[in-house]
Amino acid sequence: DAGGNAMSDFTIGSNLAATSALVIDTTAPTITSVTSTTDDGTYNENDTVNVTVTFSEAVTLAGGNLVITLETGDTDRTVTITEITSSNTASGTYTVQSGDTSSDLTVSGIALSAGTLKDAGGNAMSDFSIGSNLAASSALVIDTTAPTVTGVDSSTAAGTYIAGQAISIQVTFSETVNVTGTPQLTLETGGTDAVVDYASGSGSSVLTFTYTVGAGNTSSDLDYASTTALALNGGTIKDVGGNNATLTLATPGEAGSLAANKNLVIDTQAATISSVTSSSSNGNYKAGDVIPININLSEAVTVTGTPQLTLETGSNDAVVDYTSGSGSSTLTFNYTVQSGHNTSDLDYASTSALVLNGG
Repeated sequence: DAGGNAMSDFTIGSNLAATSALVIDTTAPTITSVTSTTDDGTYNENDTVNVTVTFSEAVTLAGGNLVITLETGDTDRTVTITEITSSNTASGTYTVQSGDTSSDLTVSGIALSAGTLKDAGGNAMSDFSIGSNLAASSALVIDTTAPTVTGVDSSTAAGTYIAGQAISIQVTFSETVNVTGTPQLTLETGGTDAVVDYASGSGSSVLTFTYTVGAGNTSSDLDYASTTALALNGGTIKDVGGNNATLTLATPGEAGSLAANKNLVIDTQAATISSVTSSSSNGNYKAGDVIPININLSEAVTVTGTPQLTLETGSNDAVVDYTSGSGSSTLTFNYTVQSGHNTSDLDYASTSALVLNGG
């Protein structure tokens, strides 16, 4: 000092920070994460999704826009933020548009459209890489595609079915669907079509309709009535995102149709006898001769046991056993002429002469 005293104690009485607020910052702000306040789930056309960008420090946007690009399928969508003032977060809203799709919504890029994005010290943001992307913290599915019918089949074995029997029919969709109410499927079953109610399958991609064969129903190869045979009947069929299913079916008989996938014959008409004939020539027959008698039916039949046919042969009627023909429409009964049989024109005994005999 002026008196010549040398300074030996360099302790500071009142430091700089006590009298000044001087911040030294040479670090540019960065994007630490992109998140969403929207609940996890599936979203479809016109739904809105929040997108929030978090910065490493408070920033201010001047003279431009912050553009967030979302990965949404064939056409990426953008969210534009026009104002940020001394904040370490900025939010925008994405509105789902037709054709958008994503199994887990994510941000493909963030960029500045003109202007500046700076922190309080004036450090401009130049690195727009994302620390933690949207998909890391949220599970947001974007689905604007309506489910479609990929095919109609049956878990019931191929074969012929009669009145009272049940046939299970499956309608398969391109994705999982949820059902409300009782949709219906109309089947082509002859003079009167069968309208079949939905039975089960909501929450999966396969819906089951149970058809009980009704009296008078008939079909040589069961199929639905038309491409519009599947109807909501006041109910709904939607995917998990809420998109209404497209109900159009394949043309009946073509690939993907019920008839193309499974051969189901509907036959509720009982076989009837159309005629009784013989392959033997007209003439006289004696004891020991064999005369084949053919019962001709309206359709092929299957025989079990030994049905019998009673012939009018004089004082003692002849009871003739079934011989052959099961699986065809002609059943043969071989009559062997017995001693004492006599008739001027052989015929069966009555309209009830054909009996099952336990078969």
